[in-house]
Amino acid sequence: MLQCAVKFCGGCNPRYDRGAAYKRAVRELKDVAAFSTAQDRVKYDVLLIIRGCTQCPYMYEEIKAEHRVVCTSEESIDKAVEEIRRLAEVKTEN
Repeated sequence: MLQCAVKFCGGCNPRYDRGAAYKRAVRELKDVAAFSTAQDRVKYDVLLIIRGCTQCPYMYEEIKAEHRVVCTSEESIDKAVEEIRRLAEVKTEN
């Protein structure tokens, strides 16, 4: 099971319901990923960054994670879920 953290952007220009997108990701990945809010000094397999817009370049480098998956729209949550599921499959194979 992947250990995943979530980080929301500041929401200065939200174009979709970011909370609903997060809930959807958690629901669709419950068999392969455990989600929590990001904590200091914890290393995660995946950091899911949920942004309200496409302009912010900040990747939260201070959070330790092997992979970063960015969601910038309601439509991109599907790709984010697929990418995290693929990462879980790779981890299982190794």
